[in-house]
Amino acid sequence: MSQIKLLEPDLSFIREMKANGGEDLKKCFQCATCSVVCNVSPDERPFPRKEMLWSQWGLKDRLLGDPDVWLCHQCHDCTKYCPRGARPGDVLGALQRMSVLRYGVPAAVARMVNEPKYLPLVFGIPVVILLVFMAASGTLGIPQGEIIYRKFIPQWPVVDVIFPLTAIWALICSALGVRNMWRELVKQGPQIRKEYSYSPLEWVTVYVGGTIMDILKHQFFKLCETNRSRYTAHFNIVWGFILLAITTACVAAGVYVFGEQTPYALTNPIKWIGNLGAVILIVGSIIAIRNRLVQGEAAGKATYFEWLFLWVVLATGMSGLLTELLRLANIPYVAYPMYFVHLVCVWFLFAYLPFSKFAHMLYRTTAMVYAKYIGRQLSKGVDISVPAPAGGH
Repeated sequence: MSQIKLLEPDLSFIREMKANGGEDLKKCFQCATCSVVCNVSPDERPFPRKEMLWSQWGLKDRLLGDPDVWLCHQCHDCTKYCPRGARPGDVLGALQRMSVLRYGVPAAVARMVNEPKYLPLVFGIPVVILLVFMAASGTLGIPQGEIIYRKFIPQWPVVDVIFPLTAIWALICSALGVRNMWRELVKQGPQIRKEYSYSPLEWVTVYVGGTIMDILKHQFFKLCETNRSRYTAHFNIVWGFILLAITTACVAAGVYVFGEQTPYALTNPIKWIGNLGAVILIVGSIIAIRNRLVQGEAAGKATYFEWLFLWVVLATGMSGLLTELLRLANIPYVAYPMYFVHLVCVWFLFAYLPFSKFAHMLYRTTAMVYAKYIGRQLSKGVDISVPAPAGGH
């Protein structure tokens, strides 16, 4: 006889889901159209139908330990074809935000980053930190002569202390969040069988490495049909960050290993990589923001959680590019403040990475690794018959 499980609905969880963008979840009549039209959903126990049912019941623990919440790529094919207007994509988007709050450590920082009333505080923290270090270094004024940014914000102690410590903070918080998520996945998921055993090399090459390759190629974004420009935007943003990370690593090596100080000449290949990364990051951000503004709810309900991330990404790319252009134009009274703004945005992005929309990089990757690990993957080569879109939805 199978074991009987007691369902414990959480009504406060349902209210929280509605407040986070999933207010239409009660419209779902379980017709399963959403699971049929989704090209990313696996054949076995497909999403998002079961997530809609669990959401209606308020099964918090089951949902927050469900990898399928993160396998959803928010393309909104399901929302377009839903005959009831239940907007499954928005429900899963709400669950993703709530998962970030659930996994985030420390929880107080996660709540602070995701509450609009704390926006002045979350930006004020890096501003105050930079100003205190600049005051201690005696560099609060606009320097005279050639524009060299380290005269305004010194390499030591500002850049060499603040940003490595910020990176360590982000790494520790990210690791704790991923650990919390993995525990939930194992707790709520299928029992791990012996055939799932692996060697460390296999884990890195097959599961983690294979997942990262899928992400870099945007393997699953390509399968989305309704909002194809989302693929373009996301691809540009991801590769913009990658190129800028390569640039940062090269500059750090130049400064600390080879003793080559910035600024570099425009003919330097490192400068080319950085400028290309900045441009495609800006382009991707603008496409993503335009989709939200022009398509409205067809692109998914835009929440504070998403808007904050998109605008900060755009501000980071724009301020970085303007910092270079203003230096070349020799406009110090604008260039130096712009550099300050750029560093605030960079600090914001990475210090709050485990608590913002940026955290989807961590948790979707973890969910995809877990799905690959237990053999839960999309069946390739399956033709799906898609019904006509529901009128008005």
